[in-house]
Amino acid sequence: MKVLFAKAGAPRISPVFAQEKRFPIGIGFLISVLREAGHEVYFIDNYLHPRNFIEEGLLQENGIDVLGVHVDSICFDEAEAILKGAEKLRKKGRWGGKIVVGGPHASVMPETIPEYVDHVVIGEGEKVILKIIDGASERVIGDNPIAELDSLPMPAYDLAARLPYDTTAPFIDETPVFSMNTSRGCPFECTFCSVGSVWGRRYHCFSANRIIEDIKFLRREYHAAGIYFREDNFTLRKDRVKAFCEGLLSNGVNIHWMCETRVDTLDKDLLVLMKRAGCAGLYIGTESGSQRMLDFMKKGITIDQIKEVFQWCGDLGLRTLASFVVGAPTETSEERKETVEFARNLGATVYGFNVFVGIPRSFLYDYVLANKLYEHIDRRGLIYLEGHDAMVDEFYDGNPLMKIPRPKGVREHLYALAKRVRRGIRKN
Repeated sequence: MKVLFAKAGAPRISPVFAQEKRFPIGIGFLISVLREAGHEVYFIDNYLHPRNFIEEGLLQENGIDVLGVHVDSICFDEAEAILKGAEKLRKKGRWGGKIVVGGPHASVMPETIPEYVDHVVIGEGEKVILKIIDGASERVIGDNPIAELDSLPMPAYDLAARLPYDTTAPFIDETPVFSMNTSRGCPFECTFCSVGSVWGRRYHCFSANRIIEDIKFLRREYHAAGIYFREDNFTLRKDRVKAFCEGLLSNGVNIHWMCETRVDTLDKDLLVLMKRAGCAGLYIGTESGSQRMLDFMKKGITIDQIKEVFQWCGDLGLRTLASFVVGAPTETSEERKETVEFARNLGATVYGFNVFVGIPRSFLYDYVLANKLYEHIDRRGLIYLEGHDAMVDEFYDGNPLMKIPRPKGVREHLYALAKRVRRGIRKN
């Protein structure tokens, strides 16, 4: 069969940072699974390069049997435009294929997917897409997590290498840097996060040997200069990280890499080994400088743990990015100031603040609803707390595209005006 995967375009307005344009590894796995099964697969990334492929007639010209649309919550409007266009073709009798929707938004808010969509994929899609191709009848469809991720083919790295994606990483000077995702699931209970609703609570991962073989392939075929492990907690299983680092060293794989992680899955000996094996830096979710807020968010870490890990990284020359959440429910202005001061004095190479927005299927989302703490809920299901726009003024330089959505054009005009005013102030 002929299958077209489409990633929805970047949102015009988003309360979270949405500028990064990297290869969507999840779709890459789906493409490889279908290729391996003998199907012809097409791919369009509207996030990378917007195009109206529906009006261009691409579905008809290529005889597409199945259109699969990947939807993040922040891109729901853009995805819906694709879905409406495809359904319009079907109603006019100009195309007769199936429409399938997957991605995080489909898992956390399947009820928002239009009824004319034939299949809504929940969770992992590799086994499910094959069921759909083989004629599955269920509309909302999922499957158990893949027990052995090593059984999956490599994602379609040929597309990652051919298309103009961002191939840089914060702490790696060389290019190209390829993104990898080697684990799924999260056993932690951070109340602001909905990852568990997408991947489940059980952590499962690729083996160290599989990761090393993939890296060797990327170096050989595409001259990869670095790897960025874009996953929730690369270091959760220390034994795997240790085997990975030792494998890189024993195989003579000289490559720089960075990962995303938590402070309670690190220790000094592991960091020493990671540094020896080419680790250039870590993105660490620190979340708050207030112990009460860390406890309220069920982060499961302490201020002392955070300080200790960042001290170790500084001593070893490992660069760090510390990520904080501000404006979460119950946070006081004093606790917010405490977090800002903590970030400034932590010793991280870079630190950043993320203004809280309620994500569907997270504990704090339900908490905000139950306690009526919100000022606005947008059509994507995102919740904005009272005072959200003031927080954007404080932490995002007043960027109107990250404020509570208003009628089209208003925010862009205000932002352009504000920038002109700020330029005039600086000149004077």
